[in-house]
Amino acid sequence: MACDNSGVADDSSLRHVLVVGGSLDQWKLMSASDWSQYISTLRSSTEQVGAQWLTVYPYSGISSTDDDRELMNKISESCGAVVVDGKLILRGDTSVVIDVCADGQQRFVRAVNEMSDTKISEKNLASAILHPATSEPDLVVIFGDPTHLPPSLVWELAYSELVYLNTQWPHCNSEDIELAINDFQRRDRRFGGVDS
Repeated sequence: MACDNSGVADDSSLRHVLVVGGSLDQWKLMSASDWSQYISTLRSSTEQVGAQWLTVYPYSGISSTDDDRELMNKISESCGAVVVDGKLILRGDTSVVIDVCADGQQRFVRAVNEMSDTKISEKNLASAILHPATSEPDLVVIFGDPTHLPPSLVWELAYSELVYLNTQWPHCNSEDIELAINDFQRRDRRFGGVDS
């Protein structure tokens, strides 16, 4: 299913939250218990506002196929996620997508390569990059320096609202996510448009 934001009820409607935080090295140091708690905290916070999708990316890092596989196995076992098309998926009222790719350009290239038999359009490309989520992120919560964009993001920034949190990853709690969501809900979204 292609990503489509045309059905957004109003400007404050929140269907998809993307959380970006921690380096791949930090992700690898987390225990199974840490992962279980982290994903549970993020999921419950986004579920409360009715978001259909929660996506989690690392902020940065360099990895190898073996490192990615080992990390995905650890996260999968801790959270009960299944691997689908190289991403971890937890289905539910708020479905969770965990992508260990820390390079936004690599994620972009991977999506284009997967579309070899499909006509490339903006809608099809968005769908391939964000799969299985069915909408582009409304809100991107970034645990990191507010003067830099995470290298793990390329496509996801086009129409998303960005909220930087001054909290060390992964020590966020539900109040941090609620703060970001409240900030988002107070904004006047223009989806790339400018005031006249």
